[in-house]
Amino acid sequence: MRIDLRDERRQRLFSVEVDLLSPPAVVRPPDGQGPAVHLDWDRALDDEHHLRRCPACGCVDLFARKRLPQLTAFALLLLAAVVVMLLLGVEQVGLVAALLGVMLVLDVGIFLFSPRELVCYRCHSVFRGVPIRRDHPGWQSAVGERYRLTGAPPTAEPEPVSDSEGGPSA
Repeated sequence: MRIDLRDERRQRLFSVEVDLLSPPAVVRPPDGQGPAVHLDWDRALDDEHHLRRCPACGCVDLFARKRLPQLTAFALLLLAAVVVMLLLGVEQVGLVAALLGVMLVLDVGIFLFSPRELVCYRCHSVFRGVPIRRDHPGWQSAVGERYRLTGAPPTAEPEPVSDSEGGPSA
């Protein structure tokens, strides 16, 4: 399994490969620079080696998502748009329809064969190559909003200072 670890402020720390059969309690950055991260595997894995909580921060809420190659899809879309414009310029509507059909098949294929990964709502650490239950929930906006408000947002804004009359001071 590959873990992209993040800290409590959701800042990327480092990526590390972990063996689920004998997971380490402490992981260090590959270059040796930076802090070591303690992982709690006792409560994180169930008997079938499915993650049920984040080993980095202990959060019980994880969501599954597809890992889509964004740059590849964007490059294909841009190339198809240029070719469509060229073909429409020389009035080759049949070839345009065929190209759009090929793009649709490629898009569906990329989506169907992209691997899934788990992401922690609180720290946003990403877990790749881990077995994921088929019924594991995807992103839920209510849960994400709860962690956005009460968790550790990437940029914490200071609380407004109140004056003696209860209103914010200037």
